[in-house]
Amino acid sequence: MKNQLILWISLAWVLVGSAHAQTAEDSAVRKASWNIALEAADNSSFYGRNTATKYPYAAATLTYAHRFGFWASATTYQLFETKDYIDETDLSVGYSFAINKRLSANLSYSRFFFSENAPMVKSVTENAATLSTTLDWKYLYTSLNTSYFFGESNDVILQFDNSRYIGLNPIWNGKNPVGLDPKISITSGTQEFSETYTVERKKELGDWFEDVLNPGKGSNPKTTTTTTTKHKFQVLSYDLYVPLVVMLGNFELEPTYRYSIPVNKLEGDESKAQSYYSVKASYTF
Repeated sequence: MKNQLILWISLAWVLVGSAHAQTAEDSAVRKASWNIALEAADNSSFYGRNTATKYPYAAATLTYAHRFGFWASATTYQLFETKDYIDETDLSVGYSFAINKRLSANLSYSRFFFSENAPMVKSVTENAATLSTTLDWKYLYTSLNTSYFFGESNDVILQFDNSRYIGLNPIWNGKNPVGLDPKISITSGTQEFSETYTVERKKELGDWFEDVLNPGKGSNPKTTTTTTTKHKFQVLSYDLYVPLVVMLGNFELEPTYRYSIPVNKLEGDESKAQSYYSVKASYTF
């Protein structure tokens, strides 16, 4: 697993070297653009919810953006602790538009595909419709993302973010833009996805013990007890992100530290506060 993580991070740094020859003058206004991104992280989570077992992963994303604001993307995830080569594939389409000089919005739809034994909390979701708005009011960059997840579970998730880019170039008079982009995020919503995931995993574990203790008994109908708590709209997590953003022409490198505190957990939810480390490399052409 460590060797795989090192390989993905090394690949990101190889892209740095290849992009270093790019200059700021090369980046002209284009009618359309493509973006290729590679990311590696030491664990996965879904809106503040995580599993007791850590699942480091690598992801690759290809995005096309049209000059009129329409865009489409495809992302694949490979978890290092699983046998499947591809654990998740996300397909998304959307439309981004400016409302005025400081306010913009984005509408999108995503479809998620998972391998049969995908262990992530997100694996009980299938579709998402999202409306995002961003406001740059000089002192802070504020965004509000509202998502409706539907399929096996149905949830409304609202994410409120505040960030501000801090340029570091003046410290050493660097030519390439380098800076910190700290962000504080508050996530609220319902938790049917969390309960669905917890119940499904308990069933799987219970079935395994039953097969061992009572071989040949056959499967009996099982019932589960649920509560209305999953449908309450509550704060789900508080998150702090500290990305270091390095720009080299059309290339961007973004190592990130994140600390997440899950709150209002349902019974049986094993999520806990923890740190996450990731590195993302992307190239736009």
